[in-house]
Amino acid sequence: MNLTRSFIRKVSNRTEAGGIKKMANKLTFESVNCGDVLPEVKEHIDQETIWKHAVGSLDYNPVHTNPEWCKTAQVFGLPVPVQHGNQTMSLMCKVITNWAYPVGGRMKRMEVKLIKPVPVGSTCTYGAAVTEKHPVGKGGGNFVTLDVWAKNQDGELVGTGIAQVYLP
Repeated sequence: MNLTRSFIRKVSNRTEAGGIKKMANKLTFESVNCGDVLPEVKEHIDQETIWKHAVGSLDYNPVHTNPEWCKTAQVFGLPVPVQHGNQTMSLMCKVITNWAYPVGGRMKRMEVKLIKPVPVGSTCTYGAAVTEKHPVGKGGGNFVTLDVWAKNQDGELVGTGIAQVYLP
């Protein structure tokens, strides 16, 4: 079996099973309202996930990848590694891509402020809500502005920002 075809089939099945595709088929610029809250993404942060992200981002800083070093260095006052900042941003972006990409939406821009480190063992919830609609006209280019956020298991913000997304 062709690996690409297999991957697409797995992603397609997962999307349908997760209900994202069904919801997204109804998603258009006209159907979105200010105040709409996107489905959240919840992720448990473990060391293996951080190591994989280090490989993908080529960021092997020991504050992320070396638990023994972190015990003595106590960077951020923590004796454990912390998630990469761009990993937090990626998971915030995942909320948007899960919502908009199945119908052909695409990211226009995103700005994020990282507020607190995310230590190994945290479970974070990532979310977004529509705050503005920008109709551009018949030629396309309609976009929405969203507030995006990441919260740890204690409900504390670890990241916040805005994103703009083109919608069909």
